[in-house]
Amino acid sequence: MSDAASASSGFARWTSILLHPFAVFAVLALIAAWRVDPAALPRTAIGIAVAIAIVWAFVLQRRRSGRWGTVDASDRRERPILYALVLVVAAGYWWWLGGRASATGQGVVAVIAMLCVAGIANRWIKLSLHMASLAFASVAMLSLWPTAGIAALLALPLLGWSRLRMARHSLPEVFGGSALGLLAGIALGVLN
Repeated sequence: MSDAASASSGFARWTSILLHPFAVFAVLALIAAWRVDPAALPRTAIGIAVAIAIVWAFVLQRRRSGRWGTVDASDRRERPILYALVLVVAAGYWWWLGGRASATGQGVVAVIAMLCVAGIANRWIKLSLHMASLAFASVAMLSLWPTAGIAALLALPLLGWSRLRMARHSLPEVFGGSALGLLAGIALGVLN
């Protein structure tokens, strides 16, 4: 591999790490709490940290045991159990925040709905959860902190390139994930 190709692969990998759904949802949760219900910021931080730790521990265990080829659950057959765990954890996070009484509860429900759609679609297409999460967060942040929302929208093409460069997704999977996230973000805005 040439130095340029190696640098390109490294940049793609770091882009995918920095814009991983865990990071994107953590930032979104903290921004939402900060802007909508500052008193809930500590509770939100604890909840999102625990939720991510549970899912990450599971992902690492699956990868280290050899059951998964990558930490991204890149094989479509690896995803159903990941979706099931994430949905249970997200529901627990919603409950931890206070359920329907939480100022940010509708956002968590929108994410759960988005993951349900991605899980059902997984039968036919492995939608990029990286793209879905960043697209959703970008739309959600437009009303919370417009500068952050615009920055997230502008990062979408870079993330899409990185997912393609790393061969984690095909072009339809990248576009499909983006569309799902954008639609879920728009639906959240309409319902609020």
